[in-house]
Amino acid sequence: MDTFFKKFTTALLMMGIASTACAAAGNANSAGMFRVNGVFFGVDALSLQPRNDDLDYVTVFPDTSTGSVSTKAIPTSYDWGFNLFAGIKFGNNNDLTLDWWRLHTNDSSSIPNQTESLVSMLVWQTQPRWLFTDTWQDINAKVDFKLDDVSLVLGHTVNFNNPWSLRFGGGLEYAQLDSDMQVLATYVVPSAFGSTYGFESENDFKGIGPRVESNLIYHLPYNFALFVDGDAALLIGRRDLGFDSLRTQGGASTVNGFPSINFTTPHIVVPHLGMRIGVSYSYYFSQAGGDYSCNVLGLEAGWQADTFINAIERVEQNTVSELPQLVGGISSSSVTTKVSSFSDQGLFFGVNFSSNWL
Repeated sequence: MDTFFKKFTTALLMMGIASTACAAAGNANSAGMFRVNGVFFGVDALSLQPRNDDLDYVTVFPDTSTGSVSTKAIPTSYDWGFNLFAGIKFGNNNDLTLDWWRLHTNDSSSIPNQTESLVSMLVWQTQPRWLFTDTWQDINAKVDFKLDDVSLVLGHTVNFNNPWSLRFGGGLEYAQLDSDMQVLATYVVPSAFGSTYGFESENDFKGIGPRVESNLIYHLPYNFALFVDGDAALLIGRRDLGFDSLRTQGGASTVNGFPSINFTTPHIVVPHLGMRIGVSYSYYFSQAGGDYSCNVLGLEAGWQADTFINAIERVEQNTVSELPQLVGGISSSSVTTKVSSFSDQGLFFGVNFSSNWL
């Protein structure tokens, strides 16, 4: 599936066309404030690294290389995403833009068997997240992030004396961010329920709210330009959290047969901050039959970053102290939660097209 997605994104990058403002001044259509005089559409390929400060999954006592306690977190890698956008231009340098970008990732980490001898069993102690301290073996953790963000913005462009131009706008933004984190570990004393135990914490945030954005462009010779984009939104929504106990049975990790714990945090506000910086190139070519009509084919590349503040909530700990309690399920009174932010950063590459008509 990942291979198909990468090929699909690459194909969109090679074939897609997206927008940049037409440079022709004094367009005859500017007289009608609500008269549509152009369209645009396009695609960006994204190479982004997700980041979260709540990815610790095991504490080791001691670390044999340093002799001290160490905590390990799941490292995250760069993954491909995409950004699709389209809209109309109307009146005097106005636009209505619909934008959708997606980033779906998954990462994992593990600690191999640390109890290969009786001595190491007596010395090496580990505490996988949500489990008690003991001589656990083969500790495995994984996390996935699924982000979809859609915005609808009404914008206006102001052309200053060359080489500057500024676009600003406002509208609505909707975001959905799911993140599941799972930790599994093998116990040294197997039971009738199996020898591998763990937990999975599931986070599901959905929110919608007002959005503002701005785009500052510095035009260079030969149709090149430098640009800086910024956006901010206040997403009002709810966050659902689930917590399941797991065990390995028949070689597969399955949800334990005991009731899950579910939390709901309604009416929360998650601020979203984003920025882009990059360089673009535009190729202009006129349409037949109009002195002021033109098409613009453009390329762009740069770096982007986004932060969703306090968007993720996960179980922080539980007070399970004996294996029968772990196997027998847990209660909400034994669980606390931690709220953390989600962010991403990386490169983007886009191809763009826009068309004006009389």
